[in-house]
Amino acid sequence: MASTEAPRDASLRMRNQCLETLHEIFPDADPGDLRYRINSKFQERIELSEQLKMLLEQSQMGRKLKHNVGNNGTLQPWARFRSNEYIKAVESNLRKEFKSLSRSTILAVMAENNNHYMKSRAILIDINKKSWRSKIASWLSLRPKSEEPRAMPRIVATGCKELDDELWELGHADRARQASSDLAIAQDLNEKQYEEAGALLECECCFGDYAFEMMSACCHGHLFCHTCVVNAAKEGVYGQTTSLVKEKGSLRCLSSVADPPCDGYIPLDLVSQALPEEMFRAMEDKFTEDDLAHCGLPMAKCPFCMYAEADEIPTWAVRKGAAYATAALAFILLSASPSIVLIPATAMLLALCYIYMFEVISAHQTVYLEDILLDLTKRAVKQQFEKQREQMFQCRNPTVCGKKSCRDCGKEWKPFHKCFENEEEALRLCVENAMAAAIKRTCPTCGTSFVKSDGCNRLTCVCGYVMCYVCRADLNGIGYKHFCQHFRQVPGTACTECDNCDLYVQEDESLVLKIAGEKAQAEWLAKNTGAPGWKPPRRQVIAGYTLKADGNSGAWSIEVVTQRLGSFKIALEETLIQFLGTYVEFAAS
Repeated sequence: MASTEAPRDASLRMRNQCLETLHEIFPDADPGDLRYRINSKFQERIELSEQLKMLLEQSQMGRKLKHNVGNNGTLQPWARFRSNEYIKAVESNLRKEFKSLSRSTILAVMAENNNHYMKSRAILIDINKKSWRSKIASWLSLRPKSEEPRAMPRIVATGCKELDDELWELGHADRARQASSDLAIAQDLNEKQYEEAGALLECECCFGDYAFEMMSACCHGHLFCHTCVVNAAKEGVYGQTTSLVKEKGSLRCLSSVADPPCDGYIPLDLVSQALPEEMFRAMEDKFTEDDLAHCGLPMAKCPFCMYAEADEIPTWAVRKGAAYATAALAFILLSASPSIVLIPATAMLLALCYIYMFEVISAHQTVYLEDILLDLTKRAVKQQFEKQREQMFQCRNPTVCGKKSCRDCGKEWKPFHKCFENEEEALRLCVENAMAAAIKRTCPTCGTSFVKSDGCNRLTCVCGYVMCYVCRADLNGIGYKHFCQHFRQVPGTACTECDNCDLYVQEDESLVLKIAGEKAQAEWLAKNTGAPGWKPPRRQVIAGYTLKADGNSGAWSIEVVTQRLGSFKIALEETLIQFLGTYVEFAAS
C-alpha cells in the first residue's frame, strides 16, 4: 500500500509545483486553465524542469491563457490539485448531506469547483432547493426542516485530515464570536460581583469605578482603566500628544491626581492586556518607525509594512574591494607597456583633478583627495555588491505582510518586473500624443483627423470642406488662388514677390516631430518628478526619433553653467566608478 501511495504523493506534489511556478510567471491567468494544461502535458517520472519546459514551449502560451477576472495575484489553496483521499471524502460527505440529489450531479458540481468542499456545497444547496424531490417533500411535509442542509456544515470527523482541517478552519469565525460573547458576559458578571462586594477600584484618569481585571497600573502603582489606556494609545499613535515613552516602548502614566506629577510608565505586558491586537501592533510600528528614522543606518524597507533590514555594505567588503582594485591596477601597470598605460592614467588623473577642484569650490571647506578616492571606491564596491545581490526584496514578516518588492522602485515584485514602468509609460504616451498632434490636421466641420503623405497642399475632406495643409485656412470659394502664383526658376525656393503658401512645398516632418517631442518631454519632466529614485532619461528613442531631455540650448547663465559643470562632474564620477568596479570584479573573479 505504501509503495502505491508514495508515487501518487510525488505526482501530486510535482503538479502543484508546476502550478505554482506557472502562476508566478502568468499571475493573471485562470488557475483552472493552468491545471488543464498541466494535466494535458504532464508525464510521470520526468523532472520538474522538463515538465515546465514542455509547457512553456507551447506557441504563445501566455496569449492563449484565459484571464482570471478579479485575481489578487496569489494562488488560493482551493485552486491547487487535490489528493484522491480528499476528493473521496468530499464526495462521501456531500452525498450524505444531499441524499435527494443524484451522484452525477454532485460529481459535476465538484468538477466545476476543483473538488472544493465549500464551493461545491454552496452550489448544491441552491440546486437542492430547486429540485422536484425537495419541492414535493416540502409540500407533503414529509421532511422536517431540521434535515435541510445548513449554510455552515457540521464539524464532524470525515476520515481525511485535509478536509477535517478545512472544516475546523470554517468554524473559526463562529468560535471567535462565541468567545467574544462569553468574555463580555463574564466581564459583566465579574463587575456585578465586585459592585455587590464594594470592591470596585477608581480610575485615576476618568474617575470611573471598574473591576480589578479591567485596570492597569504604572510602575509606581497608579491605577487606570483599560478604556483610558486605549484612548491614550490612539492619541499617541494617530495624534500629536506625548503619551508615548520612546525609551521604554510603552505609555506614560495617566494619573491626573498624582502630586507631584508621576513620571512613570505602564509596563508593556499590562499595555498588551489592555489594547486590542491591531492597536498594540500599530503602537509597536510607531516605535519601530521612529527608531529606524533615528538609527542613521542605510535601511532596506518593505513599502507595504514596517519590516526593514540593514542595507549597509560590510566594512570588510569595502576593504577587500579597495585591495582588489589596487592589486589589479598594479598588475596592469607593471605588465602593460607604458604607451598603453599612459593615456588611461592621464585621463584618470585629469578626471580626479576636475572632481577635486569642483568639490573644493562648491564645498567652501577643506576637502582631501583621499576622502574623494575612498568615496568613489565605496560606491564602486556598492555597485558590485548590488549586482551580486538580488533586486527583489522579500519581506520576512509573513504574519502581517510577506510581500515581495523591488529594491529600486519600491513597487510590488511581479514576473517580468520593470522598474518605474508607470513613469516611463506616461512620459512615452505624452510625447507620442504631442508628436502625433504636431503633424495631423483636423477638419473643423466633421472633426475628422488625417495626415498628408503626398500631393499638393490643397486638401478636401470627405465632408466637402477644403483647407490649406500649411496654414489650415478655409479654401471654400477661393481654391488655388490661396497659393502663390508666381514663377520660380528653382522649385522649392521661397517666393520674393508674395508671402502666400506654396502649393507643393513639403514641411520637414522629421524636424517637426523631433521639436514637438522634445518640447512635450521637457514640459512633462518639468511638471512631474516621478517616483523617488527615478532618473529621467537624458536621451531616449521614441517613435524612431532620439529626443534629448533638456532643451536648454539658449542663453548661458551662471545657473546653467553651474548645472552643466555639475552634470559633467557626475558623469566623470560615474565613469570612474564603472572603471573601479570593473577592476574589483576582475580581481574578485
